[in-house]
Amino acid sequence: MAKLTKLEFKTYEEETTFWDNLDTADYMEDDGEWFRFETPTKRAIRVAILPEVADELIKRARTQRVAIETLVNVLLMESIHQPPVAS
Repeated sequence: MAKLTKLEFKTYEEETTFWDNLDTADYMEDDGEWFRFETPTKRAIRVAILPEVADELIKRARTQRVAIETLVNVLLMESIHQPPVAS
């Protein structure tokens, strides 16, 4: 069984690629018990998305072969890091 050590990533995209492609079978005990991560107290939030926006996100996620959650987080991170648009 492989041991998961503290991971460090250069970019958010590198981290999302790692987690999207992680095969957890390598980290399971022979008895089938799942491994556990110590996680910070931060928690995810839910946001309502318009149906037409959700449809487009689902299409893009399927095309890119990633989870919709991953796509949304990447798009939000890119948006946050862009300079504000002057009015």
